[in-house]
Amino acid sequence: MRKLLLALGFIITITFFLPVDKTFAATVENDHDKLFEVEIANVTMRTAPDKEAEVVGQLKDGDQLRTFDEKNGWVKTFYNGQPVWVETEGLLLKEDNSTKEKQKDEEIPNDNEEENIEEDVQDVTNEEQEESEESETGLDSMLEEQLVLHAVEEKEDLPVGIYQPKSVQISEEAIIVLNNQLEGYKIMIDAGHGGEDSGAVNSGVLEKDLTLATAHKVKEHLEKEGAEVLLTRNDDTFISLQNRVNKSNTENADAFISLHYDYFRDSDANGINTYYYHPSTSGDLAEKIHAALVNELDMTDRGVRREGYYVIQHNQNPSVLLELGFMSNKDDLNEIQKEAYQEAVAKAITSGLMEYFDVSDE
Repeated sequence: MRKLLLALGFIITITFFLPVDKTFAATVENDHDKLFEVEIANVTMRTAPDKEAEVVGQLKDGDQLRTFDEKNGWVKTFYNGQPVWVETEGLLLKEDNSTKEKQKDEEIPNDNEEENIEEDVQDVTNEEQEESEESETGLDSMLEEQLVLHAVEEKEDLPVGIYQPKSVQISEEAIIVLNNQLEGYKIMIDAGHGGEDSGAVNSGVLEKDLTLATAHKVKEHLEKEGAEVLLTRNDDTFISLQNRVNKSNTENADAFISLHYDYFRDSDANGINTYYYHPSTSGDLAEKIHAALVNELDMTDRGVRREGYYVIQHNQNPSVLLELGFMSNKDDLNEIQKEAYQEAVAKAITSGLMEYFDVSDE
């Protein structure tokens, strides 16, 4: 009789502990826990889910945020320790850890668990009476096991996207991943030629226009990653080679990138080159940026070379000169005029600089 009572008690106790604890379930029933990534530039954070509410700050393309509430197309997160609201338009859902969804999964009966319980009961009824005290000890152990199974699991670290962030801003209840890996770095972008110096010309296309347009796109990408970006020229102005170098040396730039598009008498020549002069200061920079360009662009890889071009030979800072395609080649010329190509160049240069500084800081 004692064996039977013990078995029944075991079944009742296990049945009690298998579901999620009711008090905990009530607490998290409406819990909202999602991870979003910003897909557009300048997403606004406000004090309330209203377009007229006070602006707290801006999120950039690539930032990630953990949210804890949702209302009428807005999600709530925490920024600098205070609650803020962000419109879901322009946000991409990356992860949904809402407890309500998890709870539904946990409440689905598991036939295998019921079969295991029946087998355990059979084992108990067949035990000898002198082992009953050991059975009670085993029961306590089983109950502790069930409690552990229903403990709240720790969340894994948030994904950080394509680029490893340099810093993660953490508040009490939310983590916003910032893309500012290049914060604190000063980058000088040199758009080759300008003014009366048109550079290469083919079919009415001027190299000086292509380099300036590309420089502005590189600047935009670098600034999104927190870099301070200086341009040797911001418009169609002639700047001497000496003045370009002087600007770099005076500003003590962390990197100097000179942009060019190539020209050769043989129209079959095509592809991209990366040049450096000082191996100790610029060799690794050249390798990192060239590797990123080759990876990002569908262009012939002409390699990394050491050459004595003025702007890199006389530069005291890490510096490279990039030839980003041949204006004398019909296919290259068609490609390098595309905005999408220049955007890809900007993305590659940014990625290469991230890789370079990440290694240099180790």
